[in-house]
Amino acid sequence: MVSVARPVSEGGRRILDLLLKSGGLSQAELTRSLDLSQPTVTRLLQGFHQDGLVRTAARQADRPGHPSVHVSLNPDFAYALGVSLLGDAVSMTLMDFTGTVRGQRRAAMPTMARPVVLERLRAFRRELEEETGIDPRRLVGVGVGISAFYVGRGRLFNPPAYLDDWAMVEIEPILEEALRLPVRVDNDGTVAAIGESLFGVGRRCRNFAYLHLTNGFGGGIIADGKPFRGQNGNAGEFGGIWTLAGVTYANLDLLQTCLKNHGHVFATVEEMVQAIDVGWAGVADWLEQAQPSFAMLCGLLAYSMDPGLIVIGGRLPPSIAQALADRIVVPVPTNRRGYPPPLPAVVVAEALGDPVALGAAVMPLREAFFA
Repeated sequence: MVSVARPVSEGGRRILDLLLKSGGLSQAELTRSLDLSQPTVTRLLQGFHQDGLVRTAARQADRPGHPSVHVSLNPDFAYALGVSLLGDAVSMTLMDFTGTVRGQRRAAMPTMARPVVLERLRAFRRELEEETGIDPRRLVGVGVGISAFYVGRGRLFNPPAYLDDWAMVEIEPILEEALRLPVRVDNDGTVAAIGESLFGVGRRCRNFAYLHLTNGFGGGIIADGKPFRGQNGNAGEFGGIWTLAGVTYANLDLLQTCLKNHGHVFATVEEMVQAIDVGWAGVADWLEQAQPSFAMLCGLLAYSMDPGLIVIGGRLPPSIAQALADRIVVPVPTNRRGYPPPLPAVVVAEALGDPVALGAAVMPLREAFFA
């Protein structure tokens, strides 16, 4: 298992985090960007270089008369695996220390029974290690996103019926035994929001609500660049709002039904999202039914959370997500003096690839090294 010769301090985590998000900076830029002294930054970087976390390039002119060493993360210092456990699909992403995806695997699953899923994940890991040639001793852990919510008893999850075999059990030890790595499990909506915060709209917006469409519906909240989980870890369970309001539950199961009504029959949501076209008549039906529910939800989020953006993501194809975003108008209430409160734009997720597996892979790296 990868380790460093010294623990990573809070200041060191902030340096590594900034290098992760920027792709590399000069030592002078790091000092200017953080409220750390120049000697502290120098000392921390020297330790990171000695331990192999960072690479340094020859001195360059940062500003006239001020040459400075350029610093970047060493991509091969550490790796992590990210796993998504959805209603009818399993995927795994291999990520390096710079946040670069080295390899991916995804498979439709006729059953999410535990033995079948575990064997698939073991095979994915073997294939990715062989394909990329990484040193498996440098894998720091596995992050997992699952369609489920916490029940308030330790780390037990309550998933939908199609994940019955994973309900009300300690998932992390089961996966740790199968994959021989430390495992951290979280709700798939929160995990997808983490991926979007690092590789999508989060690069320009530190406060947003993420709407996660899959077989079910949920989401995540990013506050000041970090996931907000709430008291019990269930912040972002936006589907509960629809249930309480008695409005259309506009997830991908409903989209599958709308398509079936127009002759486009798919056995699973996974099969549907790989083939769907925004021009199909069933899509228009779904958009018409979904628009009021999403408009209501976005209005509630706008006035209760004050996010910078509301992001439509998950497994919904981008073209359909954009069509939905174009239909949503957040209502402006009667306002004082002609100055209504600023309202968030509704946008489409920008992180590429499987958003859950992407965010999940970040989790063990962030826990070990980043702020």
